[in-house]
Amino acid sequence: MTGERLDYPAARTVAVQDTILGISFPDPYRWLEDDSAEAQEWQRAQNSLTDAVVEEWPQLDVLRDSVSRYVADGTGSPHWMVEPAPRFAGGRWFRLDRLPEPDYPDRAVLVVADLADGAGRVLYDPNGDGNRQISWFAPSPDGKIVACGVCTGGSELGEIWLLDTETGGRLPDRIPQPTMGPLVTPQWLPDSSGFFYTAGELSTESFAFRAYFHSLGGGPVTEPEPIDVANAPTVQVAADGKHAVATDVWPLPQYVCDLPGRAWRPFVRGLESSVAGVIDGARYVAITNHGAPRGRIVSIALDEPNPSDPATWRELVAESDRVLGRLRLIGDCLVVTGSVDTEARAWIFNRAGRELEEVPLPGRGAFPLDVLPNAALAPDGHPDEFVFLFSTPTSAPGLYRYRLGSGQVDTLRAPRVHLPGATVSLRWATSADGTRVPYHLVLPAGADGRTPLPALLTAYGGGRVAWPAQFPGPVAAFVAAGGALVLSHQRGGSDLGADWADAGRVGNKQNSFDDLYAIAEHLVATGVTTREQLAVTGWSNGGMMAGVAYTQRPHLWAAVVAQCPILDVIGCHRHAYARFVVNAEYGDLGDPDDIARLAGMSPYQLVQDDVPYPALYVHAGGADVACPPGPMRKFVARVQAAPATTAPVLLRVWDHVGHGTTTSRSESVVHAAHWLAFLMQRLGMTPRAQDS
Repeated sequence: MTGERLDYPAARTVAVQDTILGISFPDPYRWLEDDSAEAQEWQRAQNSLTDAVVEEWPQLDVLRDSVSRYVADGTGSPHWMVEPAPRFAGGRWFRLDRLPEPDYPDRAVLVVADLADGAGRVLYDPNGDGNRQISWFAPSPDGKIVACGVCTGGSELGEIWLLDTETGGRLPDRIPQPTMGPLVTPQWLPDSSGFFYTAGELSTESFAFRAYFHSLGGGPVTEPEPIDVANAPTVQVAADGKHAVATDVWPLPQYVCDLPGRAWRPFVRGLESSVAGVIDGARYVAITNHGAPRGRIVSIALDEPNPSDPATWRELVAESDRVLGRLRLIGDCLVVTGSVDTEARAWIFNRAGRELEEVPLPGRGAFPLDVLPNAALAPDGHPDEFVFLFSTPTSAPGLYRYRLGSGQVDTLRAPRVHLPGATVSLRWATSADGTRVPYHLVLPAGADGRTPLPALLTAYGGGRVAWPAQFPGPVAAFVAAGGALVLSHQRGGSDLGADWADAGRVGNKQNSFDDLYAIAEHLVATGVTTREQLAVTGWSNGGMMAGVAYTQRPHLWAAVVAQCPILDVIGCHRHAYARFVVNAEYGDLGDPDDIARLAGMSPYQLVQDDVPYPALYVHAGGADVACPPGPMRKFVARVQAAPATTAPVLLRVWDHVGHGTTTSRSESVVHAAHWLAFLMQRLGMTPRAQDS
């Protein structure tokens, strides 16, 4: 394409000010924030323009085939692309299945089988049942019933269905509240008589989740459990059925009760720390960052009179140079997963905290299901064997088993796809304040890292979520086409521990962006790429980061792709979910001093007429309840109107698509191929056909 400006759909301006705490900002495209007929028509015109630009590229079909080849598992998202691990219950295994390969079904099928990855019997197949998709599943301990989250229309909001394991039929139980999977997975009582679940009260004014209890065969429950846990509580249930603990998403076990009575009492409250673990008899055994940014293991008595006082906790495993992430009670041992220098590790301890062995993992990579802070709260696998999914930046997730004490990892299902000949290295850049920041560099076959290549920098950088060294799914097609892929581990995420996360959050948020810029500059300085060949992308919080990078450092990039982002930080005071996210991660929308700081990292407010911004592609889901497209429309209209910007500025809003974790495989392939084609056009790349 030439440097001539595209003929963008016209967007009128309005004399509107966005005023918060008496501070006002111009909001000339406020009308695009609402889903009016006029805004929808403008959005359709933008979609048509974007499709015309992307689909004129003659290599699109080849790229789509390449993307499909690398999406061998999961939904096709390059982020949380892996579906839940198999679960063992009632002597059988339950899993979401995508066989037979290579003609994987569009939506995963719920299967019960005698082996973790053996032939099984279908319980529910959403393919052909409208546009439904299974988000999560939770078999009852006796294996007779499976609870599953069923989403419709691409939205992450879904219903809880109960399926009879023998017949596959749906039970008459109806649960009225919507769940938001796979955010929280229900947990059953050991006698299979009922389960705790988390469901939402979701509107423009409220984005709240509450814990409920459903008795099998009982009627709909309207009142939540009487606990004050604001942020998506998960109720954990003890294997012996004597206790339950209610933990929030960050997580902190704030309430405990004796079962079956469910008389809740405060447990660990009022701490600005993470405490995530399992109920082990009369104690809660957990990994905490309290007084230990990289994590230590403690035991908290469930009947302790003052459990909120860390002085009453018993330390089982002290902090060390390893970052502890998730704890499982398997057999008579504690299996702990974590990382060293961002790469996954796993260790076995006895219940007293004595280290017994390290698990010989199948490579340098990641446990992709351990990413979210509350992942440690959901049971998975087998009670006596460590069954886990593992991937590397060059190999898709495989399913593995480790029998404690054996010294040998068994491969239950080998990775379905690899990046042949690609190499991976861990490198370090120096940020603006002198902090060393790690990143993984994935080079295509034959590359030495000294001859500049097109490069794509990917990051998340927030929410205390690590961006692990895992397989990139559809983005592997970028490497296969001769590009370098970069996985950033900047501050804001928990890649190097809790202090690493906090050093890039709230008042320290600019550090996270500075880390990203330092990695970009290091790639150029070391000859991996040039500024004319460098792109950046991110999803959700990472999409927000991409928007900030686009407006704070526009001259650093050849192209930017922001996926499902928040792009008007100031305007978040009008939207419940966005307000929650910004207050937790960026700053206090109720503090005048923070408002001025937030304006310096709000993409919509940062756009200037005299800056020549680089090429931009904004990806959005029309059914996204977390990051709806309205504020993205405003941002795109503002950049398109900037006179000095001649590079293409495109928006694509996909109908019947949410935040991306419940999108069908075929749709995800189209979406990823679309924005990758935009990048490859800008960077002069050619995708490789399967037989080349």
